[in-house]
Amino acid sequence: MAFIELKNVSFTYPEGEEPAIRNLSLQVEKGQFVVLFGSSGSGKSTLLRLLKEEIKPYGKLDGEIRLNGSPETGFVFQDPENQVVAEEVLHELVFGLENIGLSTNEMRGRVAELVHFFGLEPLLHQKMQELSGGKKQQINLASVLLMQPDLLLLDEPTSQLDPVSTRELLDILVRLNDEFGMTIILAEHRLEEVFTLADKMIMMEKGEITVEGSPREVLKNIWNSPLKAYVPSIPSLFFARNGQGEVPLTVKDGRKWIQSESVYPLLDLQQKSNMEEEVVRIRDIFFRYDRKKDYILDSLHFSIMKGEFYTLLGGNGSGKSTLLKAIGGMLKPESGKIDFKQNCKLGYLPQNPKLFFIQDTVQKEIQDTMKRWGISNRVEIDQLIEDFEIKHILNHHPYDISGGELQKAAILCLLIRKPDFLLLDEPTKGLDPVSKEKLAKLLKTLNSGGVTILMSTHDIEFAGKYATKCGMMFQGKITSEGEPVSFFKGNFFYTTMLHRLFRGLASPAKEKESCEF
Repeated sequence: MAFIELKNVSFTYPEGEEPAIRNLSLQVEKGQFVVLFGSSGSGKSTLLRLLKEEIKPYGKLDGEIRLNGSPETGFVFQDPENQVVAEEVLHELVFGLENIGLSTNEMRGRVAELVHFFGLEPLLHQKMQELSGGKKQQINLASVLLMQPDLLLLDEPTSQLDPVSTRELLDILVRLNDEFGMTIILAEHRLEEVFTLADKMIMMEKGEITVEGSPREVLKNIWNSPLKAYVPSIPSLFFARNGQGEVPLTVKDGRKWIQSESVYPLLDLQQKSNMEEEVVRIRDIFFRYDRKKDYILDSLHFSIMKGEFYTLLGGNGSGKSTLLKAIGGMLKPESGKIDFKQNCKLGYLPQNPKLFFIQDTVQKEIQDTMKRWGISNRVEIDQLIEDFEIKHILNHHPYDISGGELQKAAILCLLIRKPDFLLLDEPTKGLDPVSKEKLAKLLKTLNSGGVTILMSTHDIEFAGKYATKCGMMFQGKITSEGEPVSFFKGNFFYTTMLHRLFRGLASPAKEKESCEF
């Protein structure tokens, strides 16, 4: 008997015209590591929520869902804000333990162990509202693991984590799965790392399972299909070359294969900005949220040229979002100067896209944006709706749609305003690979037309492929910057899969070549 069984399950939300889940049947064995992937709005989040009784969504449910053995189930939400219940980090961690009536001694033991493991000691007495999205996500995971669940459900837990934190989180999940036999079902868009961890991959489209199997089986099935964009870099290179033999999933396997095949690095040629006109210049700014704590921006110097596509990288809490808010005028630095060298219309996308919406449907938000900005031509907007594939959510409340759909709707409303300078705080968060490519194409078109883009991101692959310049934030400063090829070349963690794959294997002459595979 399988640990989890779903038989002919269909689910429709009250306001939904089409089912979010369609006649879905699935079996998961105890101790399996399962990865769900697919387009935004394909039903991944709904499926996960149906597996936890306490948060099962309201709507029409048909079919049978059976969790054998009545397992203790933990759930990590896509949006960390949805899971926060306490004001202080320590109180957030112990909230669940208090609810199940653990003794004080046992609570202290569990908290001490997990806090040490996650390195959360400096955060214990901080306010949850002061933490970055990534830090909140780490606290949420820790609070769930304190409950010692048998089944762990995670809805895009890495979407707001930097590369180092992502690796640490995935290592924790592997240990929980290998050493404690915890069954894990993970919904994820960033597939470069998780393909190597899964026992079973499940691809969903329009509420149905379209592909299911081991990672190598799934990759072979989707390579010669319209879903090719979901194949990560290393397997993509393998299939593009010859596709014979066993598909390499890890960097280690990939390096063995490229040496045997005499494959050389084919690095993307990023667009270079030849503009010499500054849009904004920042000199020696300081900012902190609490005068009793360290500066978030500490004597920071920065400038960006007109027409650049600049990506800010760095760890969670390094100050990326704070810098964007300071440039956008949402925060006032304690000292220093921010000078705009020309008049420009700013467009700002917050890290939490829910903050963007003030109307009760996406359609009303679009109409309100058009009215406030004096836009009457609907043709371009209808084309954006078509490109972003959000027509089916226009009459939905922004809080009732998936994270990826919410992100796309917020970006669309931002682009309606036709800004000259875009400030984007993790715009690819929650987007599937196909949606990312469409967003990238749109941003590159705007960038080529003279729109300056400053974007904070944890999506290394996106930055490496599309940015004209990258900068690293550390301890409130931008410590290094450069064009993507040179910027990522010497890094161990903040680097693309291709740079990891070819590290030290190419001749200098070959490294100067550039094309796509």
